[in-house]
Amino acid sequence: TKKKVFAERLAETMETRGHNPISMAMIVGVSPLTVKRWLNGTFEPRFRNVSRISDTMGVSENYLHDRA
Repeated sequence: TKKKVFAERLAETMETRGHNPISMAMIVGVSPLTVKRWLNGTFEPRFRNVSRISDTMGVSENYLHDRA
């Protein structure tokens, strides 16, 4: 599903860049619980947060959402 793809891509990106839910939460400006919900596929971040993630992690929003 769409949420699962995002969760997998986010987890992979965080791991390769040495981030955990706490550090990602601080970067994006959300709670660590929110990041954990993104990672388990319960929720997807809002557009502005996807933009912050992609800018900070150096990946495209299309990559995170698996869009060509």
